[in-house]
Amino acid sequence: MMSEHNNVQATIARGLQELHASGDKRIRSVSGSDLIMQEGSPFDFGQFLDKFYLSRVGMRVLIGQHIMLHHPQDGFIGIIQTACKPAFVCEHAILDAQKICEMSLGLAPDVKVEGAIGMTLPYIPEHLHYIFFELLKNSMRAVVERYRKLYPDKELTRDDLPPISVIFSEGAEDVAIKISDKGGGIPRSGMQRLWTYSFTTAGNTQEKMEQLESQRQRPIMAGFAHGLPLSRIHARAFGGDLQVMSMQGHGTDVYIYLWKLGDREVAVP
Repeated sequence: MMSEHNNVQATIARGLQELHASGDKRIRSVSGSDLIMQEGSPFDFGQFLDKFYLSRVGMRVLIGQHIMLHHPQDGFIGIIQTACKPAFVCEHAILDAQKICEMSLGLAPDVKVEGAIGMTLPYIPEHLHYIFFELLKNSMRAVVERYRKLYPDKELTRDDLPPISVIFSEGAEDVAIKISDKGGGIPRSGMQRLWTYSFTTAGNTQEKMEQLESQRQRPIMAGFAHGLPLSRIHARAFGGDLQVMSMQGHGTDVYIYLWKLGDREVAVP
């Protein structure tokens, strides 16, 4: 059941792109929301997708938990690692993001990890890896593209790029993680649309879909407009959150909050 629905995100991204590419006047973007006008009434399909994906995360957790309880692993209760170390998961996500960035852009910046790197909490490592991987991909792409524009005549190396910073902090209630880059930031006019499923800073989604269908060897780093909103949903699914602060002309800071106590109820639609 889980493997049959692995391509849901790509299918939805294709459908949204086809709607936008059709020039249908019923599709509008208002105050950071994507709306479809149906018989004069607005339908917020961004809000619908938020509920859909949150429900999907919940169902996949239940299925995964059921399966893994019958195949127990040391240190795990089902898919939940009892002493998950976020910094360790982040290190794996860094390597994965650097690999795909180098394959796609030919270069990737370093990442510095600091702070409370030894802390642990009960969590699902797979969810943490997804969040870290998506955010680090965005930061790496932004840094490489910005510095190639700043120095178009120079053959850049990793040493020429400013490192991305990942800082871990442990509080009484939350684990907070900040990912900072110097990739030029996001215009303030685009901040409202960051959480929609039709806005991306990585070019046209249709072009990305065509690349995917052509089965070219170069991987696609971004452009499907799902990375940020889905990362926030994964964080919120267990009482956490994800926030973005940006300075255009400098860079972007992303704050990840993980609920440490495990006593916060989350309503899954």
